[in-house]
Formats: sequence, structure tokens, C-alpha cells
Amino acid sequence: MQPIGLYSISVRGLAVPDLLAWAAACGMPFVHLRGGARGVGLTAQSDDTVRAWARVARETVPITGVTADVELADLLIGGSAVRWQAAQEVTRLARATRTLGGAWVRLLARTPLTCRQLTGAAALPAAEVPLLAEIHHPQWMSTDVLTALLDASGPTGGLRLLADTAQLAAALPADLPATASGAVPAWLDLIAEHALVLHLSDPGTGLTGCGPALVAAAVQARIHHGLPLQVAVEWTGPDRSPRACLARYRAATAWWRTMQGRRR
Repeated sequence: MQPIGLYSISVRGLAVPDLLAWAAACGMPFVHLRGGARGVGLTAQSDDTVRAWARVARETVPITGVTADVELADLLIGGSAVRWQAAQEVTRLARATRTLGGAWVRLLARTPLTCRQLTGAAALPAAEVPLLAEIHHPQWMSTDVLTALLDASGPTGGLRLLADTAQLAAALPADLPATASGAVPAWLDLIAEHALVLHLSDPGTGLTGCGPALVAAAVQARIHHGLPLQVAVEWTGPDRSPRACLARYRAATAWWRTMQGRRR
């Protein structure tokens, strides 16, 4: 069965070592860590602290990836000073991620770019782990734009994606529930093909409706054909206590298993 981890923003009030110990006690197989300034501020931590967290991770559950607050547009089309500052943050964060044992760093892609902007974009910075983009705007949902984004490669060998069920479901056509047996948009298949991570995103309403199910089906089809992909729960409801988080984690995990069962 597909292992399902937890994104650290799903629970509040736990320091990193306590978070990892709690996740292990709850049977969660891994954690995605919010590493930017709005998370644990990973690049502001001392080397000793990062190494201590890495030891705890080896003894409890692994940190398999880290999310940054860096905006992809700053790296690709920002002015020279903006690009330099963003690249420095990504480089430092990637180095710390590798120390923690993580395998990727996620960048935010909230600002949609055009094919023309992407064609003339700067190269991504060299980083010690692969970089993933999490698209946060419906204007990204175009095969032409996504192809241009994926071609914006640098010394790291290219950009991959982090897919989010809530964001992708919101961009699906409103009439899809009536035509769900037909083809899904080509951009969704393209995202599923190039995603290394999927977040099962529950904002407080659960993983309900046709949209999240279609996203899950697209991703599960890729997993079925051997695509290595991490799945984690992202709970962003109002109560993010450990008790509430665990309940939502179990609900999302059960939902994912149900979606897998429908494929058989």
C-alpha cells in the first residue's frame, strides 16, 4: 500500500523533535517539513541544531522533503538582486534539507507566468536536491504554460512538481461531475506525470466532491505504472491540535485507500 506521510503545517505547537516523535508514535511513515521563515526557519538554525534534528529523524520518522517560502517567479524573472537573494535562500535550504535526509525542496509558484516569460527565464540555481514547484494559480493550468515551466531547467536537471488536491480540484471545469467518465483536462495528466509529491489537502471540508477524486485517480494511475511519488496529508482546518490532526490524517488516509480500491 502507498505510504502516506504528514505535512508539518497540519499540526501546531510541536517543536521539530517533538513533531517527529509524535508522528512516529502515530504510525506516520514520514514528514514533509515547512522550512521557510513561516515554518521552522531552517536556514536560520545553527548547523548543530539541523544535525540534531537529523539524528532525531533517523530515530523516529524521516523528513523526506522541505517546503520553502521562495517564489518561483523571483528566481526565474526577478531583477538581479531579487534573483540572487532567492537563489541564496534556495541553495542554503537545499543544503540543510540534505543534512536532514530530505530529497527535495518545494518552491511556491503563486505568480503565473506566460510562455514568453518562461522561455526567456533565468536558469534555476544549482541545488543539492531537486526543486519542485507547487502551482498556486489557475492560470498555470495550461499544457503550453506547464510545458514551458517544466522546460525551465538549470544545473539541477529540471523542475518537477508538487501537486495539491485542493488547488488542482479548484481549477477543474465546473461541469466535470456530469462528464467525469470522459477525458480529464490534459494539464492534469501532465501534472500527474511530472509530480514527485502529492498533498491530500483538507481545508476543513474533507476530501469531498468529484475534483479531489479525479486528481487522486490521475496520480494513482501514474503510481500504478511505477512512478515514484510521495503522498502526504495537508490538514489546514481551524483546529490543528495533535488530536484533531491525527483524526483528519486518518480520514484522509482512509479516503485515499478507498480511491485506490475503486481502481481495482
